[in-house]
Amino acid sequence: MTADEILHSLDSAHGWATWDLLGGGLVADLAKHSHLDSAQAAVEQLQVELRRFKTELADVTIDADLQVSIDGFLRFADYFFDGLFVDWAVMDRISQSQAAVEETRWQITGVLDRLGAMSAAAERDRVETQERLDTLVRDSGLNNC
Repeated sequence: MTADEILHSLDSAHGWATWDLLGGGLVADLAKHSHLDSAQAAVEQLQVELRRFKTELADVTIDADLQVSIDGFLRFADYFFDGLFVDWAVMDRISQSQAAVEETRWQITGVLDRLGAMSAAAERDRVETQERLDTLVRDSGLNNC
């Protein structure tokens, strides 16, 4: 699932952010932002998939206003000022992104569970209808034709 891919990238970025807090330096910054870029690319893919999912199932409601990228001044500051406050701000953004993706993943799982239950109910109805039809055909003697 794409949401799992995003979470994996964010978990890696979070690990590098922790390392950066402890003095990881430029290597930690580069690795962290690489994982954040990967997460953002996966977010864009997930948004495409969710739009397609919503189109196919008109009654699906999934709020997924996700944004992982750390752009602008914060990215600049993370590379060039690389201090404790900037590192904490980046780590906070990563944590917020993780929470948003977890919420979206929970919503997707809920929709899939409901669809699974609906599919199982439809299959039970189909089996019952087939059994009634078989009984009617057998009792009417039409099967001898």
